Amino acid sequence: MSENYTILIAGGTGMIGKELTSLLKKQGHNVRILTRDAQGRDGYYNWSPSNKTIEEAALEGVDIIINLAGAGIADKRWTPKRKKVLIDSRVNTTQFLFELSDKIPSLTQYISASGINCYDYNQCNEIYKEEDAFSDDFLSTLVKKWENTADLFQEKCKVAKVRTSVVLSNKGGALPTMAKTVKYYLGAPLGKGSQWLPWVSLEDVVSVYAHLVNNQVEGVYNTLAGAVTNKAFTKQLAKTLNKPLWLPKVPSFLLKLILGEMSVVVLEGVQADNSKLLSTGFRFKNKNLKQTLESIYN
Repeated sequence: MSENYTILIAGGTGMIGKELTSLLKKQGHNVRILTRDAQGRDGYYNWSPSNKTIEEAALEGVDIIINLAGAGIADKRWTPKRKKVLIDSRVNTTQFLFELSDKIPSLTQYISASGINCYDYNQCNEIYKEEDAFSDDFLSTLVKKWENTADLFQEKCKVAKVRTSVVLSNKGGALPTMAKTVKYYLGAPLGKGSQWLPWVSLEDVVSVYAHLVNNQVEGVYNTLAGAVTNKAFTKQLAKTLNKPLWLPKVPSFLLKLILGEMSVVVLEGVQADNSKLLSTGFRFKNKNLKQTLESIYN
């Protein structure tokens, strides 16, 4: 690693943010966290993107901004109001950070979280590359707006975007919910079961951000260690937890009834190419799903 940076993280109190903060500090970087409730904690600074307020001290001498902020995609049903929250919590936050960048002459890099669910679900055998077109569904539109706003920073510094797949961890995200259904003998493939589930371990996704920082990498990157079908993933999870799968597949119509439009999160999926990320010198530690799940649960 060439040097130590002062790094400002928005969304640093979430699952990825906490692990990333820990790793960057271990590597010798100075990390500051933007939060709505700093409570006088060292290294934490109050801000409110909606009110456009921030503790100015947070900005002094910042080299890199990492933006992980955004309301949870699968936390609530996608009503029109919720969709607005999902977009605004990403786009408006990025816009506010860009406005603040005028006060950060030292800024060299902006790194944005993004989503891998931005390609066309209907082409199930396609392995997408970063330059492939966005689809036109809600998630793709969300990612497009999010990334376009991140690109505003290109006039000031390097910009990197991390198109994240399903992050596997027992600390949060989708896995604990999936594991719970299997533990209570309610696990089953969802819908047709043949939809792709691109995945990455928490350890690896955090390492991707650190890699981009330490090597001052720019560009957009598909961030996945691999992709398996929903059926294969559910089977492997059940095996890891030593639980049988009694139930047949959960019908698509039922999931659509319960989840509404948000059902695409579990009923659709894509395969994506990670060779662009590998070409920067990054290497995944957790490439085998069986071993990854075993290391999480055993």
